Amino acid sequence: MASPALSQASTAFESDAPQLHDDEKSQRRAFQHVKEAARSQDILLFLIAFRILNALSIRTFFQPDEYFQSLEPAWEIAFGSNSGAWITWEWKNQLRSAIHPTLFAGVYWVSVELSKLLQLTPHNHAELLLAAPKVTQAVIAALSDYYTWRLGERMYGRGSNEAWVALFLTVVSPWQWFVSTRTLSNCLETTLTIIALHQWPWHWSLDVTGDEETDQYGLREDPKPDQVKELAKCVSENDENVERARSTAYRLCRCLLLAAVACVLRPTNILIWICLACFSLWKSSSRGQILKLPRIEGGLWVNITSIAHGPATRRERMVLVLEAVVCGSLILATSATVDRLYYQQWTFPPFRFLYFNLAQSLSVHYGRNDWHYYLTQGYPLLLTTLLPFALVGLYQSLFPQESPPTQALLTANIRRQLATTSMLVPFILSFISHKEVRFIYPLLPPLHLLSGAPFTTYFFSTPSKNITRKLLFTLILTTNLLLAIFTTTLYQQAPLNTLSYLRSRSTSHPTTPTTIAFLTPCHSTPWRSHLIHPSLKAWALTCEPPLHLPPSHHKTYLDEADLFYQSPTHWLSQHLGRPPKNINEQQLRLSALETATGVSWDGAVTYVDEKGRERERKKAWTGFLVGFGQLEVELGAYLRASGYGVCWRGWNGWGHEDWRRRGGMVVWCLDEGEKRAWREGEGERGKIGMMGKMGEWKRFVGWW
Repeated sequence: MASPALSQASTAFESDAPQLHDDEKSQRRAFQHVKEAARSQDILLFLIAFRILNALSIRTFFQPDEYFQSLEPAWEIAFGSNSGAWITWEWKNQLRSAIHPTLFAGVYWVSVELSKLLQLTPHNHAELLLAAPKVTQAVIAALSDYYTWRLGERMYGRGSNEAWVALFLTVVSPWQWFVSTRTLSNCLETTLTIIALHQWPWHWSLDVTGDEETDQYGLREDPKPDQVKELAKCVSENDENVERARSTAYRLCRCLLLAAVACVLRPTNILIWICLACFSLWKSSSRGQILKLPRIEGGLWVNITSIAHGPATRRERMVLVLEAVVCGSLILATSATVDRLYYQQWTFPPFRFLYFNLAQSLSVHYGRNDWHYYLTQGYPLLLTTLLPFALVGLYQSLFPQESPPTQALLTANIRRQLATTSMLVPFILSFISHKEVRFIYPLLPPLHLLSGAPFTTYFFSTPSKNITRKLLFTLILTTNLLLAIFTTTLYQQAPLNTLSYLRSRSTSHPTTPTTIAFLTPCHSTPWRSHLIHPSLKAWALTCEPPLHLPPSHHKTYLDEADLFYQSPTHWLSQHLGRPPKNINEQQLRLSALETATGVSWDGAVTYVDEKGRERERKKAWTGFLVGFGQLEVELGAYLRASGYGVCWRGWNGWGHEDWRRRGGMVVWCLDEGEKRAWREGEGERGKIGMMGKMGEWKRFVGWW
């Protein structure tokens, strides 16, 4: 017989056993979440490394805005107004927020300090300034990929095949490889949008059932918890940080802050958030009624549709509106302060952007597109081989075959909202005459998520023994790989290669200023962000829009580049005079121009006179001329009697939609050594021909 003391101890042990069992379960659950967090960290690190490789392997030119709407103003912020940056009319008229270039200005500043610390040579210093913005944008692009996967897990469930497929699709997307690591504001906008979508309270657009859990603010919690909420269950409920992490209001605040920044960068981004807010703030309902009419027997059946508040609760609607006002005001105040520091006056760029591009129709100066552009060109270019699966995903999301079970309501709800937004936003943007694929780029991650379900069903739902599907899967991957390689290493590579050649010329002659004239359609090459060296001084043809003319005169307006291409030789004779016989004559003429105007010629497009007025700088013959191959016959004949000769030539792909940009790029120069080197074959890397391209291909394959 046991003693009372032993009996009491046994009783105490037995009463503690369930508690120990619960503690063990809690520890196992916590360990599992640590493993999941480690897995997420590994995925993010892989994506960062992958996108850095992506960014550093790009050798082609895409859009001028990659440089002139980000890196050029960033260069001016970092190095001053006399640093040679080309500031376009949008910045002079305060159409752009300075937040985006300020980010890269900080990158330039850190790079310069690092270069000083490491005592880099001028060549390595230039390479660092070229690579630093690319690496920064690569991290931003990796975050877009990562949160596409995270939102996929929130939609379809943690560890679901659809979420992994969505990550796979964004990694192998040719458009993502071609565009995501470029320093366009659209790329940052896309990343901010997908992160904000991950934080959005999707469950607020579900009808209230009364069984939902609520947070400390009385707001419904997500019925499909993500990693933050699950991890919060494993630690103390009294931890203030955990409570904040679990709070829907806190997640909403982060969402709206990111969305507000995206809207400041690109005002049209607000269309996405208007669509999503409508799903939570209002709902439609329909009911039938027989309307009795005197001459119609039995009456007339009518369907009445009404709009009412909901499905969000009254408290949720109040929180959404209040936080939208607070977060929007905070970001607007921050943006106004940054713009005040940059423009030296108070201004509101989003309003001016809409005024100039919509009210004055200045965007039409850069091209008109058909009303169906986004349908017939935009989505096909964004999605490429994924287009059929995206169309199926859109259809299944908008018109489900059957009502989803209760546990799948949130998934169906998110898919429906993303599909509706992906249709409405391009529809609204189609009313604007000027259209570009990158304007709908923020919709690509949602489209990858919508494509995940049909792609998974077709290829991975069952162990596939169908050889046709295996061949199709291989064909999709191969096509995507070839498109990615072609667009980032072969097509339109001449603009960047030309500047690499000119930089190498400056590095080999550091004490001698190198003057360059770009006889190309405006913004055909990067500018100071890739010229870099102060000894490289250049001018280019401009294409300022008709700010001073009424909209009725916009169709007949010709900018400087248009006038040049009407008759290149006539324009050169009229504006520059007879071409020089040698480099000494060219330098004497340049000195005479500086003496006559009283302004030191540094290649800048404009300068500020002694009265503070902006003046257009006089153009002059330079030591180097750059033009596309389309000009070579006419310009070569014009320059035959001068001292200019070909000193470099670069391949630029197999054609271009703009006839002015066809035929590769050619550099003419006055330097006898450079011309001799080209004639003797030292410039072989830029020659046009299949053997030259095969050599580049072999070097690329070896590097890869």
